[in-house]
Parts: sequence; structure tokens; C-alpha cells
Amino acid sequence: MANGKSELGIHLDVGHDSIGWCVTEKHPGQEHYLAIPGTGVVLFPADDCLANKRREFRRQRRHIRATRQRIARMKALFSSLGVLTESEMNRNLTASPWKLAAEALNGRLLTWVELWCVLRWYAHNRGYDGNVLSSLRSGRQITEEDIKKNAEARDLQRRFGTESMAETMCKVLKIDPNGTISSSMERFKGLGVSFDRTVVTKEVERILELHRDRLK
Repeated sequence: MANGKSELGIHLDVGHDSIGWCVTEKHPGQEHYLAIPGTGVVLFPADDCLANKRREFRRQRRHIRATRQRIARMKALFSSLGVLTESEMNRNLTASPWKLAAEALNGRLLTWVELWCVLRWYAHNRGYDGNVLSSLRSGRQITEEDIKKNAEARDLQRRFGTESMAETMCKVLKIDPNGTISSSMERFKGLGVSFDRTVVTKEVERILELHRDRLK
């Protein structure tokens, strides 16, 4: 825009919780903007309602996109192995994949279809990553609510003496992993818990190691 004989340029750097701004000035005869009359940054407070909503929406979109990408990569792997068809992987074959996971952790060999259901469930439920640097790189912030949910999950594991998310869920829901019942009157989702990413990773590795070279 024009300011007398000089030309001003306005530049914005839009971030997650701030907007950086800079005003540059170019005098007549100059090819580039050289002078900087003003610069600064506008910070959104942590409790700013609009900023919080934007961050949450952005976090949800990234979570959904990342989950879809993980499942797509697993589908490509299973397809390359020739063990399941696309239609088999698109069907929801069980409402309790957590029970199948607990059964596998207790030593039961799953079928390819059952193993797929378990891995797809873990793709949606990877657990809480308390690594601050990792969270910053992924564009999300660790909140007090995250820390509280993680503490609740740790408390459940101590209470039931369990080492995995799947087995803890069975304890809360009063389901025997080796039994035939897979539904419960109890509710787990409303507890507001988030298990350690390391806990979830270890149980997935245990399940995969159990099936190594044992499925056709």
C-alpha cells in the first residue's frame, strides 16, 4: 500500500497460537523493501476460547489423517502378503478387539482376520506420548487434561496389576479374556484414561512376536 512516496509491505507469519507481523518500507528507486518501520507478534492466551477451538480442530484433523495413513499402510502390507482381501479388511468383524488382544497376550494364536482387527484397533488407540519434543514436532501441545488421563490409566494398572491396555480394559469391564462373553454392562470410554505410548507399543510387539512364523 502507498504511504506518501514510499511503499509499505505487510507480512504475516501465522502460527498455532501466535501471529508474527512485520511492516517493510521501500523508497522510490529501490528494488527491494529495505527499511522495517515496525515488527511484532500477537500471542493468543492459553485460555483464549477461539484459539483453543482452532487448536482442537487442527489436532483432530491431524489425528484422523494420521490414523487413516497408518491403516492404509497396514492394508498395503497385508495385501502384499496375500493373507486378506480388501473386502475382508473393510469389514468390522468384531466389536471387542480389545478382548482379542488380551487373548493373544494370554497366549492364544489369532487368525489373520482377528490379528487385523486387533492391529486396526491399536492404530486408533496408540496411547499417550508424553515426549514433549515429539509432541511439538507433531504440532500438538501436551495439556493438563492429557497428564491427568495418563495418571488415571497408571492408577488403573496399579490397581489391577496389569501391564497392558487390553488386559486393563478387560479388568475394568469384568470380562474374562479366555471366556466366551465379550459384552459388559460396565463402561470404559467415560473413564477418561490414556495409557502410556510405551505400554501400548510393548503389548503390540508381544502380540506380533507371538505370531511370528506361526501363521501361514
